[in-house]
Amino acid sequence: MVTEEEKEEISKKVSFDFEKLKSFISENEDLVKQDASSGIFSLGVLVHLVFSMQQANLGSTPFEKKLKGLHITSRDVERIYTEAVEKVNQYSYQNTYKDLREFIAGKLKTNKREIEKMSNQEISFNFVCGLELGRKFKS
Repeated sequence: MVTEEEKEEISKKVSFDFEKLKSFISENEDLVKQDASSGIFSLGVLVHLVFSMQQANLGSTPFEKKLKGLHITSRDVERIYTEAVEKVNQYSYQNTYKDLREFIAGKLKTNKREIEKMSNQEISFNFVCGLELGRKFKS
């Protein structure tokens, strides 16, 4: 179990700037055109932050095992989101990344049918791009 002092320290190490993410999305036409893509991309960013929290706390990233070798399907998106939120709550405070989490939830919920129509390759690509670019949005 993570103590309150450890949670505070972890939160400082993995700070996040939601405004940077919003600017990046608005500057990239493909993400702006497709809310589903921006939601999946942002989910990748959230998972990057989970990895950072785990690395700071455990020295490893066990959450990575839940990502099926980065071959993500539409059915995986909701599961990954709920499990990532659970991990954020486990390693930090419930309000950590609140803006990001609400943004992702809104995009995933309102675009569920669009996500279901996307190819697995497109879903995986958007997710991995968010995962890889996640460090750009740290404050």
